[in-house]
Amino acid sequence: MTQRHLILKPDPEAGTWQGLIQAADGSLTLLPPDTPDALRAKAPDAECRILAPGARILITRVRIPTRNARALRRALPYALEDQLADDVETLHFVPGARHDDGSLTVAVVAHADMTAWMDALGEAGIQPGQVVPETALLPVEEDAWILWLEGDGAWLSTGEGMGATMERDNAAFLLRRRLQEALEEERPRRLKVLRHGPVRAEDDDLRALGNPDDMEITFLEAPSTLMEHLASRWPSRPPLNLLCGPYSPRDSLDHLWRPWRIAAGVLLAWVVIQFVGLGWNLQTLRAEQAALEERMVEVYQQTFPGGRIVDPRRQMETALRGLSSGPDGSGSDLQALLTRAAPALANEKGLSIQGLRYQAGRLDLDLHLADLQGLDRLKQQLEQEAGWSVDIQSASARDDRVESRILIRSSGS
Repeated sequence: MTQRHLILKPDPEAGTWQGLIQAADGSLTLLPPDTPDALRAKAPDAECRILAPGARILITRVRIPTRNARALRRALPYALEDQLADDVETLHFVPGARHDDGSLTVAVVAHADMTAWMDALGEAGIQPGQVVPETALLPVEEDAWILWLEGDGAWLSTGEGMGATMERDNAAFLLRRRLQEALEEERPRRLKVLRHGPVRAEDDDLRALGNPDDMEITFLEAPSTLMEHLASRWPSRPPLNLLCGPYSPRDSLDHLWRPWRIAAGVLLAWVVIQFVGLGWNLQTLRAEQAALEERMVEVYQQTFPGGRIVDPRRQMETALRGLSSGPDGSGSDLQALLTRAAPALANEKGLSIQGLRYQAGRLDLDLHLADLQGLDRLKQQLEQEAGWSVDIQSASARDDRVESRILIRSSGS
């Protein structure tokens, strides 16, 4: 038989879980109390639903004007703070249906309970579709409160989605107090008591709650357990589902992700800055490369005027290699001229070479010197070299320096 639903209910007192299998034809099978994984093994393919024990959940009503879901969730803890003994930070608030009078049904459960239940289910590999308080599914009748008696417990239904649990021994006392505190328009005309299992002596105290002129009380025997009754009448859309906020499948991921959002944002910003910096550096390097290539072309044109430029760097290297060696492979005149002229050039203080041009056997130098006397000294020193001739092509004094062009010829030129 096809297993449609597996319904589980934690029993905090016993430390076990109650289980029930609902087949596709609607038939119900109660399972002995066991662990979640053992119960799951008996219905591995069934959709799992959880009945949350009503004794661990408060269902109440509150008036909050806003209908914005986010604002409503923020406001609920403070609207109910005065009614609760525990710190609101330790509690999970679940909004339900809004009623004609503007009030809103709210379920309140401890985070500790929700965490314990969800952890136990997770260890068994169970991801429930719904976690519904059993007190939100109790039977309802118009103008009546319904009290369900079973074992040591009593479950009171006061309206659609509104219920509470109590000990069966104290059910009459607690019910009398509720009737006394209820507003006139909220007080029921009838009390219907459904009992599953044997009658107990304390049940007789319930008969004294009403009289013929006030509230009618009827006692009926329930053939099924409360869990079977709730499973057979499980609505397609329960009035309350505790799987919301940090416990919904989607929002639970958001809940885990939320503490890391700032760190992730900082990391993302750092990565963006790094990429922007790399892009800026790349653009700068490209601009520098273009400027160097332009300068290389200028230098080549100044050094070897009139030539066609294809690859200035390679052409410059080839030309320099040609200058560094003569046709026979020996050192060229340029090398000899520079080697022998270097001491005289270095000895003259305030001298700087502005330009150098070489042709076979002759070297043109554009110079800046401190004064004309220095130019004469340089000419004399260079002419002292055997076989050289030095001609001063031009010399002019400007500001505090002398600009001159000299021609050096080697022997035989």
